[in-house]
Amino acid sequence: MEFGVFYQLPCAEDQSPVERYADTVAQVQLADKLGYDSAWLAELHFNPSFSIMSAPLLVASAIAQTTQQIKVGTAVNLVPLHHPLRLAEETATLDVLSRGRAIFGIGRGSNPRQFEGYGVDIQEGRQSFREAVDFILKAWTSDEFSYQGEHYEAHELRVMPKPLQKPHPPVYIASNSPDTFELVGSMGHNILVAPMVVSVEGAQAGLEVYRKTLSDCGHDLSTRRVNVNVPVYVNEDRKKARAIPEPSFNNYLGLIRANRARATRRAANLSYDDVFDDFAAIGDPEQCVAKLRSLQELYDPQEFMCWFNTGGLLPHKEVEKSMRLFAQEVMPHFR
Repeated sequence: MEFGVFYQLPCAEDQSPVERYADTVAQVQLADKLGYDSAWLAELHFNPSFSIMSAPLLVASAIAQTTQQIKVGTAVNLVPLHHPLRLAEETATLDVLSRGRAIFGIGRGSNPRQFEGYGVDIQEGRQSFREAVDFILKAWTSDEFSYQGEHYEAHELRVMPKPLQKPHPPVYIASNSPDTFELVGSMGHNILVAPMVVSVEGAQAGLEVYRKTLSDCGHDLSTRRVNVNVPVYVNEDRKKARAIPEPSFNNYLGLIRANRARATRRAANLSYDDVFDDFAAIGDPEQCVAKLRSLQELYDPQEFMCWFNTGGLLPHKEVEKSMRLFAQEVMPHFR
């Protein structure tokens, strides 16, 4: 089992963007030293209370220069908001700068405000997704390439640099709607799943479709990876473990309820108790081990993406303390 750390980066009115970014880089540096496998950075726009991470590849490049082993990826880059040539060039550059540690985590996106802000038609953007991914992979694996599609074209281009990883960095695609699970399976890529977004039942049913589609399309299931996002907080004291992160979680849930355009009715109605019971690993080390075991049984993943500061209100030192305890007392049970 591999473990990653996830950053969405909400910034409250009394928080500083400078400090939020500095804390993120410092925490990934710590994760690198503690033996976490990966760091994942989300791309979101136009809502600072929800996230100020508008340029995750820039942040990933900064992290790559101050870490040694940890893989650095996006969860996710919103492909329809980028020209695929630029996304291919910048992700390949990250792979070179990190000496082969980049992960290409991508998604179609569903927030109308983000598409409107970039002047992109949401339906057209989602429809062009598969073609854009194909375009990027050809740009990475061809010395010189031409492309003629419905949405994109290229003529005798040499895209440089090429990724250090061969044939290219691993591709993970986020699946937050029923049709996307089948799409990712047909494309044959790894998958990112957030049960808190799609529900336990939705994640289970979606992964069943994903795995069946992989098989039906002739892809090797044993080489494809399922990564499940899990909110995490661990403390040696069980009562403190439940109480300390509650305000931060409630901040996140409040933001979801305030922006129903990006939330399903189910997600908008979630309570902290629901998150604690069904989606998160919150508690002392023993409780966290037990919860992750149950999540393994539900989803059969190869990776957990740990969200250590859901809502963004936990102090930096508290997050680091939780990360240390998790690495020392929880992760060894799954290695």
